[in-house]
Amino acid sequence: MQDQSNLCLEIKELNKFYGTNHALTDFRYIFTPGVYGLLGENGAGKSTFMSMITDNLKPTSGSILFNGKNICKLGRDYRKNLGYVPQQQQVFGGFTLRR
Repeated sequence: MQDQSNLCLEIKELNKFYGTNHALTDFRYIFTPGVYGLLGENGAGKSTFMSMITDNLKPTSGSILFNGKNICKLGRDYRKNLGYVPQQQQVFGGFTLRR
């Protein structure tokens, strides 16, 4: 894990289109170390955005940079710095503690 004091996740004009539906349009932001929450109506693009910054979904255009480098090229080196809890908490509902 890297020194937390100089980490930066930069979102540059991120777009995701599904046909003519714009899930995310020209979003830009610079995240520095901390805890963030996303709030918005259903269909606002929150899950789409999270899927893109976790490298599970490719943007239509724009870029996501971690410390100045494109996350698509960093692979595992990028993902080992993430902490992410998806909204589907019941995925493992059938698992027991012992299992």
